[in-house]
This record gives sequence, structure tokens and C-alpha cells, in this order.
Amino acid sequence: MKLSCVFCLLLSILIPSVAEAADKPTTSPRRVILDTDMLTDCDDAGAMAMLHALEDRGEISLLGVLLNGVDSTGKHSAVVSAINTHFGRDDLPIGVTQRAADTSPKKSSSYAPAIWDEFPHDGKRDADRPAALEVYRELLSAAPEHSVTIISIGFLTNLDDLLRDEQGIALIQSKVKRLVVMGGAYPSGKEYNFRFANAANATGYVLENWPNDVPIVFTGYELGEIVKTGKGYQAAPPSPMKRCYELAYNSINKGRPSWDQTAVLFAARGVGHEGKTYFREVAGGYNVLHADGRNEWVTSENSNHRHTYLQLATTADALAAEIEALMVAPPKHRK
Repeated sequence: MKLSCVFCLLLSILIPSVAEAADKPTTSPRRVILDTDMLTDCDDAGAMAMLHALEDRGEISLLGVLLNGVDSTGKHSAVVSAINTHFGRDDLPIGVTQRAADTSPKKSSSYAPAIWDEFPHDGKRDADRPAALEVYRELLSAAPEHSVTIISIGFLTNLDDLLRDEQGIALIQSKVKRLVVMGGAYPSGKEYNFRFANAANATGYVLENWPNDVPIVFTGYELGEIVKTGKGYQAAPPSPMKRCYELAYNSINKGRPSWDQTAVLFAARGVGHEGKTYFREVAGGYNVLHADGRNEWVTSENSNHRHTYLQLATTADALAAEIEALMVAPPKHRK
């Protein structure tokens, strides 16, 4: 009897420890910086929800969020702050492009005024934020060598500024592991992020001048277009993300393409996760932007550019289920 009791006692100690170990990721979290426009579409908000859920699971570490594009309401950075606050991470650095409207795409956010009025945030307007370039420098300077994945789900204006900065280009070469870009269409086509307004100048410069030893992975319009998410917020409690999906194109009822979310999922998990394959990565070429705003994948085995693009390797519904589960996951550390 005594031996049985001792054995039971040992089991009671070991089983929780094993369970706790199973919950912990086997690898260190991937360091991530998000560069988003957070303007008219709601997939940016869905992408941010995913990043916070992935951090709650120990898969990534979100270092900060940079905003590209110009919001004529001056409040789209408050949407980022509200989402961070919702997940208990209201101390995350936020930077905003300092470009004027004549050198950066400008639109009026479809949800920023409502988020400003209805949800807790830090109370700062876009004009009160530090420059995106400054925040990029700070975050990259503090990171270990070749450890940061940058996710671009908007215009490439901030990355254009970083590339043209002497310290910035050195930081890209020394600190950035990979750039994941939602932009373009593959193998060719015209896509909003690459060509809207005067975004094309920045797009062309980044594609041509990004350091060859830092790979770029592109996820295109055609991939996210068929992966519909958003209806899951119908049953979710109020949140800034849910409100964005209500206000942008009635996406909470109609669903919305998961353009930005495909970039986040790949940045965090690669082509697959836990036995599930999400994507195929196409290599053997490079991405170019033409004068009319059309991008084209040029097949070449001799390119100096380390470019690849993603294709769907599962069904659209299966990928949507993976994405939406992360989008609607409740906060783990809400204050």
C-alpha cells in the first residue's frame, strides 16, 4: 500500500509537468515586425489578431507595428493600439510613416474613427507617434543577428525609407532573417498594394534594391482571394477586430479574402505546421514591377535575387479554418 501511494504521488507530480511541457513550444519564438496600412480593409485587423494569438501560443514574438500609408482621419494607428490593448500588450512600439500624402498612398480609414470612440487605446493620433523609420532602427538594433522576420501587408513605403537610410540598409543586412510580402499577383498581374496611387515607386525600389542575401517571400492576390474568413466573428464577443469586420464591406456577414493573413501564417509557421501543409514555395526566379503597375515572375536560375512566392497546397476551406481559428482566439493575457 505504501509503495502504491508513493507511486500515485509521483504520478501526481509528473503528469502536470508533462502536460505543461507539452504546451510549451519546442523552438524559440520567431521575432516579427509587422508593417501594415490598416486603412480601408479589415484583413489587416485579422492579421494582427493572428499575430497576438500566435504570441499567446509561444510561436512568435511581436516586436512592434509600423504603419504605412496616410489615413486622412489621422487615427489608423489607434486601431493598432486598440488591438494591442485588447490582447494585453499596450506597450508594443508603434511607428507611423512620416511621408506626406504626395509621396505615400492616402485614404480614409473605414473603421478608425469608430475604433477610436468605442475601444480602449493609448489616446495617440498618428501625428503623435514616432517615425516608422526611427522605430525600425530601434527594434532592429536591439535584435540578435539575422533573427527578425518583417511582414509587409500594405505599401512598401516604410521599407523603401529603410533601404535608403545608411543605418537602415546595414540593419537589414545584419538583423533581418526574411521579408514576407503580401503584394503582387503570381505569376503576373496587377495588385493594389504594389501599384495604388504612388506606391509603385516604393515597390519598384524595394524589389530591385533589397539585399540579395536576405530572402523575400511573396504571397499574392490570387492566393488570399479564395480563402474567405471573418464570419467567425459573428459569435465572438466585442473586440476591435470584430468591429473592423462589421464596418469594412460587411465582412462579418459576407466574409472577406485573407490576403494579409496568408503572409502572417507563413511568417509564423512556414509552409506547414503539425503535419498540415499549407503552401508550396516556388523558387527559380524573381519578381519585377513594370511601368504600368503590373508585376511579373521571371523564371531564371541565375538571378541574384532570393525571391520566392507561395501557392496553395491545401484546400481554401482548410486554410480558412486554420486562419480563422487564430483570428477569433480569445486573449490569453488581457489586462
